[in-house]
Amino acid sequence: MSRKIAVILGIAGLCFILNTSLALSQEPAQAQDPSLAAPQEKNEPDTQWVWGEVTSVDAQEKVLTLKYLDYDTDEEKELLLAVDDLTGYENVKSLEEIKVKDFLSVDYISGDGKNTARSISLEKPEAAAPPGPCR
Repeated sequence: MSRKIAVILGIAGLCFILNTSLALSQEPAQAQDPSLAAPQEKNEPDTQWVWGEVTSVDAQEKVLTLKYLDYDTDEEKELLLAVDDLTGYENVKSLEEIKVKDFLSVDYISGDGKNTARSISLEKPEAAAPPGPCR
């Protein structure tokens, strides 16, 4: 019985030594092959935000125009926004539900000569409180 234990311990010790020497002899995977390095972040354009009134909607072309106040110049301006499959919606399901005179809060990115909406939120008008006695 003690001979079997000695053989098992010997094999286990040999496996431990082999695994340790293999682990110590290898260099990190990144040093061996640059393609195995962690993926680098894409240079995504900065997300910008605008709040304004819809002045036009073209569901066929997937664009809308917002009139907004430029706080830097204190002037009203218009912004053309494209919508794509990555655009998310809040309080509406799609571009087709957005109407002229709606107010939107939009997160968008600029690139390739156009502004693309990433998130569109329809601002719901607050319901007026029902008239009642003053307290």
